[in-house]
Amino acid sequence: MKITLPFLLLTMTLFSGCQKEPESTVSVTPSPTIPETARISSQIEIPTQSGHPEIDISSYTLIAPDPEAVKAEAEAVMAVKKRYPIAMRTKDRSVFNEILTRDFTFRGTKDFFNREEYIADRTSGEITDWSVKYENVVLQFIGAEGLVSYRNVISGKDKTGKPEYTERMTWADIYTKENNQWKLKTVHLIDYKEDVF
Repeated sequence: MKITLPFLLLTMTLFSGCQKEPESTVSVTPSPTIPETARISSQIEIPTQSGHPEIDISSYTLIAPDPEAVKAEAEAVMAVKKRYPIAMRTKDRSVFNEILTRDFTFRGTKDFFNREEYIADRTSGEITDWSVKYENVVLQFIGAEGLVSYRNVISGKDKTGKPEYTERMTWADIYTKENNQWKLKTVHLIDYKEDVF
C-alpha cells in the first residue's frame, strides 16, 4: 500500500485530535464575586460604659459594610471585652472560665500562655489596686471572628493609694463564638511601655 503525503497528514491530524490533554495537578479556586458595594465599609462610634469605676471604656468604633446591621453582635463582643479587665482586677477564675474559649492563647512581650496557664497566672498573688483607661478601641468583624484593637493605660497604686506606676500598652484581641456565645480567643500584646514613680 502506497502512503501518500495527504493521507499521512490526515492520519496525524486525526491521531493528535484523539489524544487527551494531561490533567493539571494545580487546582485553581475561582475568586468569589463580591458586589462592589459589599467592599465599602464605614465606621461609627458607639458610646459605652464598663459599669466599673476603675475601668474606663467610654466608646468604641465599629467598622463594617453596614455597622447598624451588626451592632447587636458588636455589643455582645464588647460585653465580653468589658468583663475581661474585671476578671483581671478581681482575679476571679469563674469569670475567666466564662469568657475565654477552650483554645484561648495569650502572647505578651515574650511570654506565651495557653488557657489554663493563663488563668493560673492571672488568678495567683494578691489583688492590687489599679485603674485602666481604654483608648482608640476599634472592633471589626472578619469572617466569623471579631478583631478588637486598642490602647490602654494602667495606673497602679501602692498600699497607701499613692501612684506607683503607669503602663501603656497596645493590644489586638480576637473574639469568636463558642456554643453560640462570644468569647475571647486570643490576646496579643503589640507594644509596652512602663513608667515607675
